[in-house]
Order: sequence, then C-alpha cells, then structure tokens
Amino acid sequence: MTHGELQKFIGFLMKQGWKVFAPEKQPDEVRYVEVEDAAKVKLITEPPLHSFKRFLVPPEETLFEYKKDKMAEVKEAERQVIFGINPVDLKAVVMLNQIFERDPWYQEKMRRTLIIGQSLIPENVEQNIFQTEYEENILEHLQFDIFLEVQGKNYFVYTGSEEGQKVLEDFGYKNYEHIAYAGPIKEEGLDPIMVKYRDALRKNYKKEIWEKDLGTRCIECGKCTLICPTCFCFDIKDQPDLVGGGGVRKRTWGACFYNDFSEVAGGHKFLRTTAERIHFWYYHKFVRIPDQIQIMGCVGCGRCAKVCPVGINIFKVLAKL
Repeated sequence: MTHGELQKFIGFLMKQGWKVFAPEKQPDEVRYVEVEDAAKVKLITEPPLHSFKRFLVPPEETLFEYKKDKMAEVKEAERQVIFGINPVDLKAVVMLNQIFERDPWYQEKMRRTLIIGQSLIPENVEQNIFQTEYEENILEHLQFDIFLEVQGKNYFVYTGSEEGQKVLEDFGYKNYEHIAYAGPIKEEGLDPIMVKYRDALRKNYKKEIWEKDLGTRCIECGKCTLICPTCFCFDIKDQPDLVGGGGVRKRTWGACFYNDFSEVAGGHKFLRTTAERIHFWYYHKFVRIPDQIQIMGCVGCGRCAKVCPVGINIFKVLAKL
C-alpha cells in the first residue's frame, strides 16, 4: 500500500461514518486528534503522550441512567478508528482486553472500534527494556484489525480480524496477509523478564528502595497511573436526582496513590504511607497482574517516567530491583 492509498483509505473510512483519531505532532507534544483531512494523516515514530486508552476506557463515562424503577437503555457507542498504534501500545490493548473481557461497556466500545497499528518503534526504544526490534512473529501475540509494516515509503498490510479484512475489501484493497491471534503468551512460555521482575518483587522487600528512596520522593500526585496505558483502576459514582427519583451511574478513573483509594468503612486504610502506595503500584504491575493473566502490567512505554514531577524513573527502579 502506498502512502497515497493509505490516505484514500482513511478518507473512505470517514465517508463510511467512522470517526478517525490519529497522532499529530503539535508544538508541545504528540496528541491524538480527530482527523478532518485524510490527506494530512501520516505515521509518527514518537508515541502520543496520552495513549489510546481514553477511547476505550474514558476518564469518565456514563454506565446507565435510571428513573425510579426503570433503567434507560445503554446508548450504542460511536464507530471509531484509532490509527497509528505502535507495537508497544498494542501490548497494552492485549492487556486491557483481558482485564475487561466481561465488561459490557468496554466490549461495546471494542465492537465499534477499528484498531490500525503500525511498526514504527519509538526512538527511545534502547531505553525500553520490554521491546525488542520489530519482528513479524510479534504480530501473532498482538490484537489489532489492521497493521501497517513500514517498508521504505510504502506499507505491507496485515489484518488481524474479520472486520479489518472487510473494510479493506470494501475499499477495494486485497493485497494483505491475515495473521490469526495466537494469544498473549509465546510458544516458548512465560516471558523470562516478567518472571525475573515478579520474583524480585515477591521475594525481597528492599526497604532502602521503597521507604528511604521512593517513599520520601513520591508526592502521590497519581500522574503515573493516569498516563499509563495499562492502569485500569476506577471509581463508581452514583449521582441521584433526589427530587425526581432518578439518577445516573458513572465510572471514573481512580488511582492507588490517592488518599481514599484503600479506605474502607470505619475509616481504616490498607495503604497508609507513601512507601506502601508506591510499592503497591509496582507490586500490582509486576506480581499480581502476571499471576492473574501471565503477562506484565507494564509495556515499557516510559510515559510514567516522562510525567513524574520528582524524576522517578521506572526503568531505574527495576534495575535496582
């Protein structure tokens, strides 16, 4: 597929009623923006600071509305295209798909979402301890509808779903190779890096890291959790109409660094100190999630290190472990 054909394909999707969101280089950072002119769409090596996550798990979403004893029907999600997701973030898609596999709101969004990935690796990949150079067999363990492998000025096209094949053929493009999803775990077994960090955290609590270093530096702002493409904790909030007998239930992003995250009835808090909270965050990503779904809860994108106001770098912390 040539770049001109790609732009025509994006224009075709827009005419078919899809909302297309693509990375765009702006003065301060790369951001996902809604495409208004398909001729301006291009692949960008630098990943957006704010990931695709908000299109699938919004910062705030209405789950349902109710009036007395009747619940309003859940509105059908709009059809959307998330364009240009790199292999690092596609790993996050795999993880969220497993975490929310029985969540009807997430599944409704995925049903109405077309994911178009691409092979350009972020320029800081040498600092990314989880991502090797791009290889074709990586695609068997990622979830996408269409994937573009950059080959000079053109793209080799892969499909990963029936929907991906359908929209390409409706467009009139048939020169693609289909790759069946083989699950998140490769044939050789569990990721040895995942096992290494899981064992390091589980078997040895290093007081000098959590209490003397990170516990004194972290200011509990929660930026690392909000920017992370795999953090999925949320709060459920009811907003009742005390006069009309109705109301709305919403889901909003939560963060384990927030003071009320572990608070239960009676005012008891399971996470009382900064050291406990930051250790909890790392333990969740590198022990509990691997135990639950056998993959790491971190894809190594480095966004948390980029936004941390006190300079905590996840790669340096893991090296110490």
